[in-house]
Amino acid sequence: MLPKWLPIVDEYLKSRSAASEKERIHDNPIFAYCTVWLFDIGDLGRGLELAFTAIELQQPMAGAIKRKWPGFIADTVFDWAEQQAEHGHSIEPYFGTVFKRVTSEWKLPEQVTAKFYKFAGLALLRAANGEITPSHVGDANRLKQADQLLEKAASLHKHAQVKTVRNKIAMRLRALEEATKL
Repeated sequence: MLPKWLPIVDEYLKSRSAASEKERIHDNPIFAYCTVWLFDIGDLGRGLELAFTAIELQQPMAGAIKRKWPGFIADTVFDWAEQQAEHGHSIEPYFGTVFKRVTSEWKLPEQVTAKFYKFAGLALLRAANGEITPSHVGDANRLKQADQLLEKAASLHKHAQVKTVRNKIAMRLRALEEATKL
């Protein structure tokens, strides 16, 4: 479907830049569906590009999807990042790009925002194999940054479940401090 419809979307995007403000903002279901399909096939780069444009153009979400663009983007990228992290793969640049918008631009439920803060904090503690291991992190600044992100998650949502990891971070920081005293 995308090879057939993406050229139409590209033409729409070209024409909207030359149109007046009134002409630029109108519903374009082909644009919305193609954006969703890009996420479906795993083309997050182009999907995000079009999704951010959809927000800018106030495009409604495709068809029967009952969410708004920010929630759809956040959930889709979060799910992708979880899979990548579990396998020891990088979550960037997509997670970081969406994380910035989740924490500064978009008004999402606190539970969703907390989930992003928690994941960002845990990402700083992941080993190459994808396991979360604060005891293997030797950089005190990285540990402190992770703890700050986890603290923010806990402050946003009381069921963020970060207490155990934060305790492990505190233990690791104490161990690093003791090691520097020797």
